[in-house]
Amino acid sequence: MNLKTLILVVLTTSALLGPVAAAAPPANNEVIPLIEMDNVLLPDAIRTLARQAHMNIVLDPRLSEPPFSRYTVSIRWQNVTTRDALVALLDNYGLKLVEL
Repeated sequence: MNLKTLILVVLTTSALLGPVAAAAPPANNEVIPLIEMDNVLLPDAIRTLARQAHMNIVLDPRLSEPPFSRYTVSIRWQNVTTRDALVALLDNYGLKLVEL
């Protein structure tokens, strides 16, 4: 399978918050002291970082299928933006961020 054909599309930026966020998430260019995830499913990790970066996204449907649906993410980043963390995560799995 050619992983580089899978993409994450950013439609628009949005301040829409999910129910998980207790406070307003940082802007996508604000440096975050610590981002840590432990055994989070890859699609969920992508959605979480995108939401925190105020990005409205569309995931490639193939991310909901094996093998991607079984991949778990355990990461720890210090002093990065949520957008940079998202791009690094996607790059680690051979995925691309496409902005429209």
